[in-house]
Amino acid sequence: MKLSVSFCAVNGYLEGGLSYPDALSAIRQSGFRHIDFDVKQAMADDPEPWGCRVRRYLEDSGICAPQAHSPIFNPLLPENRARWSTFENSLLFCKAAGIPQVVVHPGAIDGNSRAEFFENNIAFYRSLIPACEQTGVGVLIENIGNPSDPYFLASGADLAEMVDGVNHPLFTACWDVGHANHFWSAESSQYASLLALGSRLTALHVHDNCGYFPVGERHNRIDMHTFPYASLYSNVNFDAVIKGLCDIGYQGTFNFEVIAGNPRRYVSPFIINGREENRLHMLPIEVFVHLYRALYEAGKYMLSAYGVFEE
Repeated sequence: MKLSVSFCAVNGYLEGGLSYPDALSAIRQSGFRHIDFDVKQAMADDPEPWGCRVRRYLEDSGICAPQAHSPIFNPLLPENRARWSTFENSLLFCKAAGIPQVVVHPGAIDGNSRAEFFENNIAFYRSLIPACEQTGVGVLIENIGNPSDPYFLASGADLAEMVDGVNHPLFTACWDVGHANHFWSAESSQYASLLALGSRLTALHVHDNCGYFPVGERHNRIDMHTFPYASLYSNVNFDAVIKGLCDIGYQGTFNFEVIAGNPRRYVSPFIINGREENRLHMLPIEVFVHLYRALYEAGKYMLSAYGVFEE
């Protein structure tokens, strides 16, 4: 299994003016040769020229993008219906960039039942089939859901049901281990979910968080997108995850959807003498390289422990 990292890891640096070639170079220096590309630029009216540029950037950097992630918004809200072209643009972008599959999140409507959730999303995903067939790019459906929201894709069985409901070979599953840990009780098994997905699973989002704690500590339930082993309290069971991947013969990359080093958006401002001090709001890109090199080495250790690491 090859290691990969989500390109969202460098979003803060891109917003600060770092070029795409330099961002890819930083990722390459950290050890990663595969990425999950962030397709925010597919919001543009003409995504194909941008996709061709990205293809050149990837080729020049020696990096491959086996998967991508489309822009995130709720497609089932009435006010967002006119934005569905964003997903078609994402598919056009990926074709031009040489990226074979892209995550498209499901949507939900407050108060929808499980049956309504599945019916609405299957119809939404089926509306993308013509664009998928035109481009040859697959759509990845990602697990998301917890008892307090109107989404119902919390388990592998749920996600398998959604993929089977769409019933098209270009629609497969992306398993987000952080979402699974964040939205379940401690007794839930990612291993069982991976077995339920089986060959439907073609992509991963791997990160850690504090999961479900006892009632008094539920303030820790944040979708942290942090490094494995980064906190005493983070508790994704990676043995269950990797053993499950091994047992289903998973063929995709072990993709880290980890965001670190970027601007710390939730820090309270520090104002002194009438001005804000924020010199330490993010790490320099040179330190980012070292940080993500450690992530690469952690991933190498994790996969090597099960004999499935590939350079």
